[in-house]
This record gives sequence, C-alpha cells and structure tokens, in this order.
Amino acid sequence: MYIPKKQSWHIEPPWGLLNDPNGLIWYKGNYYAFFQWNRLAKDHSSKAWGFATSPDLVHWQFRGSALLPDQPYDAQGVYSGGALEIDGQLNLYYTGNVKQQGRRISRQCLAVSEDGRHFRKRGPLLTTPAGYTEHFRDPKVVPAPQGGYAMVLGAQRQNGLGAVELATSQDGVYWVPGGVIGLSEEYQMIECPDLFALDGAPVLLYCPQHRDNTADASLDSFSVGMVLDQWPDAARPIDLDTGWQRLDAGFDFYAPQTFRAPDGRQILFGWMSRLEGEEETAFGAEEPRIHCLTMPRELFRRGQHLCQRPVRELRELPGTPVAGETTGNGRLYRPARRAFRFTAEKLALNRDLELTLHGGEWSFRYDAAARTATVQRRRWTDSGTDTRQAELPVLNSLELWCDQSSAELFLNDGELVFSARLCPTAPQPSLLAAGLTPETPAHLTLLPEDLYRFIPKEEEKS
Repeated sequence: MYIPKKQSWHIEPPWGLLNDPNGLIWYKGNYYAFFQWNRLAKDHSSKAWGFATSPDLVHWQFRGSALLPDQPYDAQGVYSGGALEIDGQLNLYYTGNVKQQGRRISRQCLAVSEDGRHFRKRGPLLTTPAGYTEHFRDPKVVPAPQGGYAMVLGAQRQNGLGAVELATSQDGVYWVPGGVIGLSEEYQMIECPDLFALDGAPVLLYCPQHRDNTADASLDSFSVGMVLDQWPDAARPIDLDTGWQRLDAGFDFYAPQTFRAPDGRQILFGWMSRLEGEEETAFGAEEPRIHCLTMPRELFRRGQHLCQRPVRELRELPGTPVAGETTGNGRLYRPARRAFRFTAEKLALNRDLELTLHGGEWSFRYDAAARTATVQRRRWTDSGTDTRQAELPVLNSLELWCDQSSAELFLNDGELVFSARLCPTAPQPSLLAAGLTPETPAHLTLLPEDLYRFIPKEEEKS
C-alpha cells in the first residue's frame, strides 16, 4: 500500500523541486519564506524563487513564483539569496546564473517590491571580483554595525579553495567589494553564508563543501555555525575550518537562513534534504513534488553554543491529546495521523531511552553509559538503515515533531537537533517510548490540520 508523502504543516511546493530557503523576512504584516523552486521538474535543472506567506509562523499559504529565470543575466537560474526591507521597500538579493558554452557567469542581482506580491528586477549589482572563480553566490544582506549594509557571499578562490567575501553599501543598491572575511584551506567552496548578531555577539553560519574542481561537482557538504568575538572584516579573516559546530546532527538539513522577527527572535529555516541522487529519485517517484523546508526554529545561544527550538507559536498550538498504553516494551501511542508532537521532560539521569516511530521507520536511542544520542532510519532504496550519532553527556528533555514524511528531534531544549525525511510505510501511525519512568511527564498531541495549504494557482505550470 502506497502512503503519500505530502506534508501537512511544512512548507513545500504543489509540484516540482524545492531547495534552499531564501529571502526570509517579516514584511508589512506577514512572514515571507522564499525558496529555490524548479517548477518544471523534480530535479535541479531550472531554478526560480517560489514563496509562501504567513501571519503567524504557523498558518502558511503557497503563493507561486516570485522571480523567474527570464533575463539574460539569470537565464540559467535565479539562485539563492536574501531579503531586506529598506525604506518600506522589499529588496530581494539573489545570484543570477548564466551557463553558456560550458562557462558559468555569476552576478549578484536585485529585485524589489512595494507590496510583497509584485516583483520588479533591477538587474545586476555586482560581478565576480578578481581572485575568485564564478562559484561566487548566495548574497545575504544585513545592516552593518557601523551604518549602511553588509553583504556576505559564498565563494571559491582562484586557487580552488573556499572563502566568504564581504561587500558594503550605503543604500543597499550600489555595492563595493570589501574583501575576504573567511578563508578555508580544506573545503573547495563555501555556500550560503549568514551573518547576524545574536544575544550581543556576531554569529556566522555557512556550508563548507568538498568539490571535485576538475569535474565541477559537489562531493559532500554540511551546515555549521560559529559565535565570533567581533564583527568580521578583511583585516582579520576567519579560519573557516575550525571552531565551528554542526547545526543539525541528522540526515536532512542544509542551507539554513535566518531573519529577525518583530519581537527580536532570530528565526531559522533549513532545507530538509541531503538526499543522494538515487534516494531523491526514489523518494519523489510517485509524488508531484519533492523536498520541503524545516519547521521554523528559534536560534539562540547558551554561551558559545548555538541552540535551536521550535518557534513559540507552534509550541503553543492547541492540539488533541493522545493517551499512551503501557505494554511490555514501553509506552505505546497510536495517533490518528502522522502529524503530532511528543514531549518528555524531567528525564531520569543515567537511564537509557528509546523511541521507535511507525514500527521502525525511524528510531532514537540515548545510551547513558556511552553518553551518545543515535538516530536511525529505514532506507527506501534497499532494505538497510542509515545512522547518525552525536555525543550527549546528559539527556534531560526531548521534543519530537512529526509530519507525514519527516521527524525533527530537539534534545535538552535545543542543545542537539536531528532532522530526517521519512518514507511512510506503516498503515497505522505509532510511537513506542521505552525507558520512561511512571513519573516522567510525557505527552503526545495531534497537531491541528490544514496549517499549510496551496492557494488557487496564480500561474499555470508550463
């Protein structure tokens, strides 16, 4: 029996392929989540910007395309970037990608909107400066501490190694290169940088990438962050190879981007996929769409450690409690659908804990003696399993947020996070929790339905 993978409360397109979150912002009474979208196929052959909006970070509506690859400077792709409101105008910064006769040309471009619905391209702002290859992309623009604006870009130097470049502007339109602010001697590319202040300290997020430069192909990449001791500048480039922490220990998390909410929280979305080609093809084979964004998360610091937790608006949602039954294997829950939240608090010290989701589609184990947290999921391309593990000295609490085809696990109020896409196979949703004491406060709550919907199409698929 085939079980659909369509999510019920995560942002995804009605068809095609979604990847990086772009242009996250609060603008004129709504949250905006733009994202890379191939509206023509479930592959990476063409990239536009799609978007969804929400008044509250909970109820989202897909709005169609914002930017299409329809100009000579972005004909082969409207690639990733960011957004910033300047003087009431929504500015979208993105990389225009051109590939002609085997040559790539990247330009950093601007599109503007006065209403968040209609977008007008202003054209290229920056070409690739000397010393870099055309792997120069993903502009994220933020207010600079000294005034004006700063743009951080992911880059590859002419020597084939990665970097983060800075550009500066007084008005957000006219930009000048500001020099390299981060250098890698290990990774061949740095993607999707994000720079912002968090609890009084600068934070840099980025994605180190190993590449085969001869074949111009990505080999592996992941997402990291570091808390800095000062706002970066070209006088003292950051060592991008050390001092970072992984932002997510799970299978599917990449290209995170943040924005500042009206109340000052730093909100993060990531792309919930790191699937290989065979996995991606199999996962989307019977669906019109593939991939989604993570749930919105609050990013915060505990000292130098970056933590994530689900946004307050989702945590405060009313839901339908589901009672668990005691079995010989633990506490068993049988929710009516796969979209739910499970929490367990005041966990017993030095005690193992196991969660098994939907009969083994996904599982979690905390080994108190080894002080490790391990997540496992069943593969859908063969009969095997994949495993991710991280160190965790103590387990005090956990939150597991599930949707139709995903699981996001937050340990110790966001100290450690595991994200995963799942291939649904179990006809009856279930969660088995083993290792809870009778006194452990544990609750499973069904999430409300229809938190995310597709509005009538503003454009026809063509």
